Amino acid sequence: MTSSTISSVTATIDHTTMTTPMAMSSTNTAMAMSTSTDGSMSMSSMSSMSFHTSIFDFLFSRGWTPSSRGQYAGTCIFLIVLAVIYRMTHVLKHRTERYFNARARQFARNIATAHLQMDQNAGSFEKSAGEVTIAPERPLQFRNVRPWRVSMDIPLSLIQLVLSGVAYLLMLAVMTFNVGYFLSVLGGIFLGELLFGRFTSNIEGH
Repeated sequence: MTSSTISSVTATIDHTTMTTPMAMSSTNTAMAMSTSTDGSMSMSSMSSMSFHTSIFDFLFSRGWTPSSRGQYAGTCIFLIVLAVIYRMTHVLKHRTERYFNARARQFARNIATAHLQMDQNAGSFEKSAGEVTIAPERPLQFRNVRPWRVSMDIPLSLIQLVLSGVAYLLMLAVMTFNVGYFLSVLGGIFLGELLFGRFTSNIEGH
C-alpha cells in the first residue's frame, strides 16, 4: 500500500468522523425544535380554552374567520339575530302546542256532545238534576294527553328540529370562549325575550 493510498483512507475516516456528530446534532436540533413547536401549539390550544377578546376567531368553520373589526362586528350582529330567532322559535312552539291542545279539547267535547245527543235520542240516557255520574278509574292510562295526529305532531316536531339546531349553533359560538360572541348570544336572547316573551303568557289563565 502506497503512502498516497494511506493518506486518502485517513482523510476519508476523518471526514466521516466529523460528519456523523454533525448529522446527529442536526437531527437532535430538529427534534428539539419539533418538540418545542408541538409544546407551544399545545400551550396555545390550552390557553384558548378561556375567555379572550380576539377578533380573529372563526365561527362554525375556518372559512368564516373575521379579518377586520367590521367583519367581527357583522359576525356579532349575526349571532344576535340568531339568538332572537331562537327565542322566537321557542315562543312559536309554545303557541302552536297551545293551539293544537285547544283543538284537541274542542274535538273531544264535540265527540262527547254527539254521544250525549245520540243517547238522549235513543232514550237510553236519563239523568236527574241532582245525579252525578262518575267515570270509573282507569289505571295505567295517561290523562289529559291528546291523541297522536299527523297534522299536529309533525309540525311540532319540525319546529323542535329548528329550535334544537339553532340552540346547538349558539352553543358552538359560546364554546369559542370569545367574549364578543358570548355577549352577542346573551344580548340576542335578552332582545328576543323582550320582543316575544309576552306571547308565552296568558292573562286569562287558561
